[in-house]
Amino acid sequence: MKNKLNELIYTISRYTEIALSAIMLVVIIVLIIPMIYNFISIPLLSIKASQFTEFLGNILTLIIGVEFVKMLAKHTAENLLEVLMFAIARQMIVEHLNMIDTLIGIISIAIIFFIRKYLLLKTTDNKAKVYDKL
Repeated sequence: MKNKLNELIYTISRYTEIALSAIMLVVIIVLIIPMIYNFISIPLLSIKASQFTEFLGNILTLIIGVEFVKMLAKHTAENLLEVLMFAIARQMIVEHLNMIDTLIGIISIAIIFFIRKYLLLKTTDNKAKVYDKL
């Protein structure tokens, strides 16, 4: 009885996760259209730095959203690390952080690259697994 209840809860939560991922993907696609229209409506040579920074922030936010949807679709450590890396990079690029915060961001990204290179193993089915033996 307990196993059936656990299986039912898992199945419901998985389908809920898929539905929310689909809704999130539709919202991301809908948000791309006005963002591109607003950017194209400005003449190329008259774009100010603040306008480009805003556009870049919006693009990176949507990329983080897409990576998050990928993470929900495939539960791998690789996808999780990509979401973290994009989020840290977006924060560093768009927010124009002070030197200490930028250094912390760079160290964080370096740690993520270290984890991807040395602590994730590629299995035969091309899914990344966390290396258990440290």
